Amino acid sequence: MNAQPKSYENVANLDKKISGNCVSIDVTASTKDAQKIMTDLLKSNRLTGKSSKRTLTYEKIVFPEISTDYINLFVTFEAKGKSKNNPITKVNVFVQKGISTTFESSNTDQSLVSNLKNFLDTKYVQEVHNNDVAIRIANQNKDIKKTQNEINKMEAKLKQRTKDISTYENNIKKANEDIEKLKKDIEAQKQLIEKQNQILKEIK
Repeated sequence: MNAQPKSYENVANLDKKISGNCVSIDVTASTKDAQKIMTDLLKSNRLTGKSSKRTLTYEKIVFPEISTDYINLFVTFEAKGKSKNNPITKVNVFVQKGISTTFESSNTDQSLVSNLKNFLDTKYVQEVHNNDVAIRIANQNKDIKKTQNEINKMEAKLKQRTKDISTYENNIKKANEDIEKLKKDIEAQKQLIEKQNQILKEIK
């Protein structure tokens, strides 16, 4: 089993103009799935925000699991690995506290960052894992269904060919019976022609 991903402090771009301190985590999921999982998880905590392409924005929210202060929370999603079977997404979480425009780090609020890392390492990672398992199960079921369809086709063909053999065997049996009958008929005709020749001789 692969080791669970761990979050870490980082400096990243929030957008083209703004960069700052954040907590990042690399998860096995597409950017689309990683974003949906985060959206659903925050929604389950009764948080409402805005979603745009690869960015979530939650302004002036109270999220006790991270901080008792009002915070602005921004989440971005970067594709690190685009493998279809093993996509990797870097998730960056930026937090501003109160009216501050500074993005928090362990240097400014150790407790907040620790809580955020714990949230990502436990709840978010677990939801990503659940999503990954669900996808793998769905794909496996799809493969099983495809294989079963192939088996069904082969069994139908086998049944048809077995029926063909039975038909051929019956045809061969009938042909052999016809051959035997024809042999007898030919023999009877030969005997008849001998009698006819004998009668012809007697007439002469």
